[in-house]
Amino acid sequence: MKKLFAVMIAFFLMIIVSACGDEVAENEQKDGQETAATEVKHEDDDHGDGPHEPGADDVCAFCNMKVYEEADPMGVFTAQAKTKDGDYVFFDDSGCLLNITRRDDVEIEEKWVRDYITSEWIDAGSSIPVKADLKTPMKYGYAFFKDNESAEKFISENGDKNPATATWEQIDQIANERYMKKMKMNGDSMDQDQDNDMDSESEEESGH
Repeated sequence: MKKLFAVMIAFFLMIIVSACGDEVAENEQKDGQETAATEVKHEDDDHGDGPHEPGADDVCAFCNMKVYEEADPMGVFTAQAKTKDGDYVFFDDSGCLLNITRRDDVEIEEKWVRDYITSEWIDAGSSIPVKADLKTPMKYGYAFFKDNESAEKFISENGDKNPATATWEQIDQIANERYMKKMKMNGDSMDQDQDNDMDSESEEESGH
């Protein structure tokens, strides 16, 4: 009788251990699936190595103005860059893309602009700039095209906008002139503030 009782206890223990083992395996499999899903999501969040799309809250890294998304008519003028540190930054207009290195201690590895016709990201260096009577966020007035053919087609079909092919050197010159003018204005403003502070101090001293 005691032997039969011992056999029954051993049998029940085997069932319990087997059930626990199945539960552990199931939990491990579930954890593995969740981890894999998390890793896939993380890869999606990294966007890979190519250009990204700006979000609704992104602002220009240079002027801090709104950066327009692709769906917005002004989004075709949005530009972006990848820094040496691997950060992606956006700009509301081409001139801001060029001026960022004049103001900030940052090294740019890659630059992109949008093709004016398709809105796809294209390498800035190989793009074809066209100056025209276009309303752009910072009033630079440049559109960009992926090849000479599409640029020439735009020029031939939009004579009312006074279009003409341009170069990045021309854009850079204008951007630099604007930047220097702004720096001078800021410098004059600071000098004026300092003069006003000195005048106030002098008046206070003479009052004593």
